[in-house]
Amino acid sequence: MIIAMVYVLLELTAHTRAQYKDIVYLQNNIVESTNSSLSMFDLQEVSLVKCGSLCLLNQCCKEFLYSRHNQRCIGVHFADFQSTSPIISLAFSSFEGMLAYQKGCENGWLKFNGHCYRKSSSKTTWANAKLECQKMCSYLVEIESKEESGWLATTFLDNANCRSDPFFDCTAWTGGNDLDTEGQYKWDHSNTLMSFTNWHYHEPSLGNPNQALNKDCIDMLRDGVWNDRPCSYSNSVICEKSFNKE
Repeated sequence: MIIAMVYVLLELTAHTRAQYKDIVYLQNNIVESTNSSLSMFDLQEVSLVKCGSLCLLNQCCKEFLYSRHNQRCIGVHFADFQSTSPIISLAFSSFEGMLAYQKGCENGWLKFNGHCYRKSSSKTTWANAKLECQKMCSYLVEIESKEESGWLATTFLDNANCRSDPFFDCTAWTGGNDLDTEGQYKWDHSNTLMSFTNWHYHEPSLGNPNQALNKDCIDMLRDGVWNDRPCSYSNSVICEKSFNKE
């Protein structure tokens, strides 16, 4: 049962503080239990600063639990991503008296409406873009409103260096696709049908069946509107993650 919530900025070492100066932890006082079931590490006799640093340095660490009484430190993994690190079950652990420190957006990520976003510096296919995001325990961006689509375009895509053709420069993959059923567009990570769309007025390509069959992945243009194109196209990547409690 959560009984208190305050924002806490850990007092880190000079090197770590400089690298993660914009990250804030949301502290929750846990009395009985937690919804988390996956642990990345479970250590004893570790300081609060060291515990926070361990979580900060791992992009798959969503939050950490800490007990000042016995200096126990538990790093909690995102539940919906596979880990390359050993995972420890927390199902039968006691959390009485432990505090949960929920991580915010990491260095290099930007925050918008409670979610964190990052654009890659390289271009790749849709399938490789998906894997690139998953390695950071994130997913290809899933756009839920015109406001979000506009913010993403303004923040990551639209700039003075864009060339004249909006379809082939300053674009980025989203998680949208109709790979399973032609014409039935859904988000990859959440596996949900789209409740909001923001198509370019010439898109999608369903009006031209010969083209539509080869255009199964959705990217975003510099003005925030969407386009479907072959998944093999080499495109920029925007990843998304959320540290919010589900």
